[in-house]
Amino acid sequence: MSGDLEYEMPWRPNYEARAIGGWASASVLALAINQLSQMPPEPFYWMTGVCGVMAMARIPKAIKLHTLKKHLGGRDLEFLKIDKLQKVIAKHPNEMWLGYGFHWEARHAQRAFEILKRDWSSIVGPHGGHHNGKEMPIGQPWIHGLEPKEQKIYQPLKHSEGHTLIVGTTGSGKTRMFDILISQAIMRGEAVIIIDPKGDQEMRDNARRACEALGTPERFVAFHPAFPEESARINPLRNYSRVTEIASRIAALIPSEAGADPFKSFGWQALNNIAQGLELVYERPSLVNLRRFLEGGADGLVIQAISAYASRNIEGWEADAKPYLEKVSGGPREKRARMLSRYYFERVQPTKPSTELEGLLSMFLHDGTHFGKMVASLLPIMNMLTSGSLGELLSPDPSDTSDSRPITDSAKIINNAMVAYIGLDSLTDNMVASAIGSIFLSDLTAVAGDRYNFGENNQQVNIFVDEAAEVINDPFIQLLNKGRGAKLRLFVATQTFADFAARMGSQEKALQVLGNINNTVALRVKDADTQEYVTKGVPPTRVKYVMRTQGQNTDGEQPIMHGGNQGERLMEEESELFPSQLLGMLPNLEYIANISGGQLIKGRLPILTG
Repeated sequence: MSGDLEYEMPWRPNYEARAIGGWASASVLALAINQLSQMPPEPFYWMTGVCGVMAMARIPKAIKLHTLKKHLGGRDLEFLKIDKLQKVIAKHPNEMWLGYGFHWEARHAQRAFEILKRDWSSIVGPHGGHHNGKEMPIGQPWIHGLEPKEQKIYQPLKHSEGHTLIVGTTGSGKTRMFDILISQAIMRGEAVIIIDPKGDQEMRDNARRACEALGTPERFVAFHPAFPEESARINPLRNYSRVTEIASRIAALIPSEAGADPFKSFGWQALNNIAQGLELVYERPSLVNLRRFLEGGADGLVIQAISAYASRNIEGWEADAKPYLEKVSGGPREKRARMLSRYYFERVQPTKPSTELEGLLSMFLHDGTHFGKMVASLLPIMNMLTSGSLGELLSPDPSDTSDSRPITDSAKIINNAMVAYIGLDSLTDNMVASAIGSIFLSDLTAVAGDRYNFGENNQQVNIFVDEAAEVINDPFIQLLNKGRGAKLRLFVATQTFADFAARMGSQEKALQVLGNINNTVALRVKDADTQEYVTKGVPPTRVKYVMRTQGQNTDGEQPIMHGGNQGERLMEEESELFPSQLLGMLPNLEYIANISGGQLIKGRLPILTG
């Protein structure tokens, strides 16, 4: 058979090795007989030569089969020091290193097909790779062993700008993959922001070590609610182009099932009114002062805002407002605010109206009971983000000289090419962790929008989000959408596709998230829907197999006349290029990646050490 019809069962017994043994034995026997007998030597020399040639002719095939089978036992786990990784980056400055592996092609699908349809132990040994007395590994090492020759795998950095999804079950190696990708980004001198819901200390320490290895330890800052005394203070409301962004950023955290949720809209309006009022009095909005005016009432802010606005626009306003204020002299602050509101509507609005101030006054004069009901879903979020030590961490006060912890924000991190590790401590308090992660992502979206609209010579930024389903929100979808134009490269890790669907409330919304991601790296995945999502983007292939037939017949008139036939036919059938069930069998730190618009890579990762 030739061309596409060639077929050979790669896992058959090594008949070539047996033939080599036979021909070699015959050659040795011929030489022995020549030494022991008195017969003429020439025939024995010829015999030895012929046997040697026949043995040598089978050596390449025997070695190929032996090598192919030998690697089914898998490869030993490797450890990589940071300085070695530095050398890899120096040689390939425009590429991202993804470990060791090979391009998965149709021949590998054929080899996997041949193993899966047989008794594995007869081919790969007992337990699918338990060898040399070592502890049995998780998964099936023979999957990577289907290709005896592996090489270093690189992806052009330009291709990674389409964002990367990393999926894998617990313990499969997502965090260790992040370590390698994060260290490379740091070594390229790029800004790195790591959002880690679990708060993996090893990931944090590896990022810090990479900065120290480059001689720039000052680039690294860390945030962790469980260790407030060691954390940097990060203001997620520091960066905005328009005040309305503040309200949008926080309102995005309000849980909502309907598309046009009145509670969410009212919450946005309340936040925006307070933020606009703070701007009028030249006070920067923060989570703490937004909560203060939401919970405690806006009367104090109303007094300050009207006073500030009137002093800028109405000459001698204090004398003009005196008759209004004399009526409530020495009375409660709320009455003073109401009289100033009346003064604004009667004396200021006709000549110098302000929509920002009127929004604040409308909220202040709104029925208090109804207002409390409408912001009921907003207040718990504000409490989460401002309670205890989080108040100082997320709403830092630059004038507080007694606090030596550094203050930073997303724009500063990005512009100074810093490395920010943001641990959320979700294992201790999942609800608060989710809110913190979402507000940071909303802030990054605002910065991305500013870079997208006004940025010139933007430098590359790398954003790593572990357990992304815990923090994903609508602004994060916008971040994925705008990211490429804003020079943001995102790496999003999750355990299953269902995590996104559960968090976003629908499978369609989850697909909207995944539709913005061009590269997919799958470690061991047990969820069937996730397996299907990973493999359905890969074109199918065709695998070959031999169909054997046999039959017999008897002549009805002459029963003694018997006939029979048997035959073999080479058949083909359509199959997945990478069978989806293999995703559930991958060992730790091994992956299949669909990158750069269709390249299918089977790879494995080392563990990064100091």
